[in-house]
Amino acid sequence: MALLTTKGIKIFKTCNLYLCFLMLGMSVAIPGPTLLDLQNLVGTDMQHIAFIYTARSAGYLFGSLSGGVLFDMVARKQVILTLANFVASLTMLGIPWSRSIGALTALMTVNGATLGFLDTGGNVCCLNLWGKDSGPFYQALHFTFGMGALIAPLVAAPFVGNFDTSDFSFENSSIVAANTTLQPGFRNYLNDSLIENFEIPPITYAYSAIGIFSLFVTALFLIICIIAPLETQGPQSEESQVRERKLSFILLIVFLNIILVFVETGTEVGYAQMLTTYVVKGPLKLSPTTGSYMTSGFWAAFSVSRFLSVFIAIKFSNLQMIVFDIIVTSIGALVLLTLGGSQVWAIWLATILLGVGIASFFPAAVGWVEKYMTVTNKMASSFCVGAAFGEMIIPFIISTYIDTVPGVLLYTVVASCVLSAAVVFIMWLILRKKEDKYVKDEGTANAAYDANVNA
Repeated sequence: MALLTTKGIKIFKTCNLYLCFLMLGMSVAIPGPTLLDLQNLVGTDMQHIAFIYTARSAGYLFGSLSGGVLFDMVARKQVILTLANFVASLTMLGIPWSRSIGALTALMTVNGATLGFLDTGGNVCCLNLWGKDSGPFYQALHFTFGMGALIAPLVAAPFVGNFDTSDFSFENSSIVAANTTLQPGFRNYLNDSLIENFEIPPITYAYSAIGIFSLFVTALFLIICIIAPLETQGPQSEESQVRERKLSFILLIVFLNIILVFVETGTEVGYAQMLTTYVVKGPLKLSPTTGSYMTSGFWAAFSVSRFLSVFIAIKFSNLQMIVFDIIVTSIGALVLLTLGGSQVWAIWLATILLGVGIASFFPAAVGWVEKYMTVTNKMASSFCVGAAFGEMIIPFIISTYIDTVPGVLLYTVVASCVLSAAVVFIMWLILRKKEDKYVKDEGTANAAYDANVNA
């Protein structure tokens, strides 16, 4: 009976983590399709609203680093997860009520810190729960993140405003009785009128839905805190004899891989966050609702590809998957660059291709490196830091210039493909004559680790 109870608690904790990462994906993705609404609420321009991405990414980075340290020090990890979920829910509920860029930036920073904290803590807890058997559970954890990112634009779509970018007009029957054109000099007037005449802007409902869901997850974590606050350790992986590598070789490969995850993760987040803004402000002048659906299309392709990559990895090596990813993303970038400014279907096609190509890149890149050297905690942290800086810098660059040069999104995607291909080629030249790190039982431990690599 005790064993059954222990197993039941592990399953309960795992399901909580899945719900937490579902919320995490929604929270990360929701600012993209609602960016123009947030810009309008605080009465600022695109260059200034771009700071919310930098602030949230900086908070995310801080939360990831501090979370890794704190989770190693504290035994009652469920208590920490409960508190982090609660703070995340409060920030999500508060974001649409911000009426100044300072308040919005502050909330985004705190929100980013809690999300980074939950990201690190959720990964650690899942691996600790299942140990060497964590492969399918760990992959499913990151699949739920993709599902959350897919759901968020669908949640936002009914509540975003309609913007006429020629004069930045704002139009929504639930906010104004008739079409209202916002001339540049009246931007602050509209911001004030929204506060004065309409207490609840429509996007409040989208953010509130995610915040309330986060409170529900908090309640589930609180239940676990009461019945089983301590972690259950899973079976540990078997040790294998590995080859010694020179420090210079390790540093070079780690550095190149950091560049890879920086570029790919930054492009992933930057494209998803700024796609709606591009289709509204770009040559096609589409509606924010259409942009939200396109963003959902990206995350749908991303989620399906991430799910299928778990099974594809059984038959194909990490390098083969990386080459496939680069080919697919390059085709998407070419379609986007040549036809994205004139054809709606081209944006849809490119978006799907980019979602498919980017989804498995991070785990494949880390798994490729792991084949030749043991990935330590410090290495894994450096990859996460590289990804976090990519999520912070690349979206900021895009958002800074997209108001005046909408095509910056297309150029960034193309540059990402070129740089990624160049780095992968350099790494291939270095690694092609290197032996597998395992002296004996070659491939066994490597396959076990590949199943647990961070997605």
